Amino acid sequence: MSPRHDTVPGAAGAVLAAVAAAGLAAQYRRHRRVLRGHGDEAIWRTGAGNLLAYRFTEPRGEAPLPGAPGPPVLVFEPGMVSTAAHWAWWRRAFQEEYAVLSYDRAGYGRSSRRDRREFTLASAVADLADLVRGVCGDRQVILVGHSLGGYLALRALEPLAGQVTGVVLLDPSHPEELRRSAAQARGAESLQAQLAMLPLSVRLGLGWMLPTPSWLSRLPEDERPIAGDQYRDRKMWAAAVREWRATYREFRGGAVLPPLTVPVALVAAHATHRQDPAHAALHTEIVAAAPDGALLLIDGVEHDELLLSESACAETAQFVRRFVTRCRPSAEGSQDRAEASGEAAVPAK
Repeated sequence: MSPRHDTVPGAAGAVLAAVAAAGLAAQYRRHRRVLRGHGDEAIWRTGAGNLLAYRFTEPRGEAPLPGAPGPPVLVFEPGMVSTAAHWAWWRRAFQEEYAVLSYDRAGYGRSSRRDRREFTLASAVADLADLVRGVCGDRQVILVGHSLGGYLALRALEPLAGQVTGVVLLDPSHPEELRRSAAQARGAESLQAQLAMLPLSVRLGLGWMLPTPSWLSRLPEDERPIAGDQYRDRKMWAAAVREWRATYREFRGGAVLPPLTVPVALVAAHATHRQDPAHAALHTEIVAAAPDGALLLIDGVEHDELLLSESACAETAQFVRRFVTRCRPSAEGSQDRAEASGEAAVPAK
């Protein structure tokens, strides 16, 4: 008879317990780093009581003449499972010329959700409007949104009427995409399955087991540590589940495109349009619904790379600068718009 090895299960259990304890300890340290953020964020309390961490910078150079409108504030609105850190290349590309406001939505990064009511996309839009009015005052703004953030930016046109002079959309979500695009519907089911497991796994201290996302290496080197910590933080995935449920409920419930009252510049990944013609049609509808719409397709990049790729940002920057110039509500801007009118629509590649 072979000898019994009763010590083996006990040893294995001890190893698993040690791994779990180490994972929870690492999670705690990581969470503390996420809450510290960059250290230079300010905090804005919204009307709903949420605390939003934001960074606001003024452009360098000469100040505008008294009474003359200065350059608009570019407000970056993240997509789902995304934070202000993901806008690093865009901030660096534009902060010399424009005031820039970036922030984390409630529940992401350093931002806290204190509102105990059921989360809806309308509440995220209300937070955005509160932040813009509180930080920017009565200055004109250009909303820049990626993915779901693009849809939230369009929703914010109503509460920020008269203050938003234009919207830049990077591969934006469309409220009818789950009903009209089979590819988007399949992607939604896949995302639903992933989000069913991730929050609990991360809460149990298993965030370190998540594979390093390929996009992380595309960010500036100094942004990678905080973005990596956020990606493995339990807050990130709890917020993602909350936002996804609200998005799925709204998009499946008959939501339609809100009225577009300002010029819109839409930048899309060529791969998005090539792989999903239905989604391409939805993007075309957004551009057509705006009083002044422009479309730019970027070759060789995927959906997330529009935001995270330095080269994609550089390729898009001049297009965005021309668009922002056309949106400036001033006599000088009117002349600029007339001179730039031939660039109002950029042909698809």
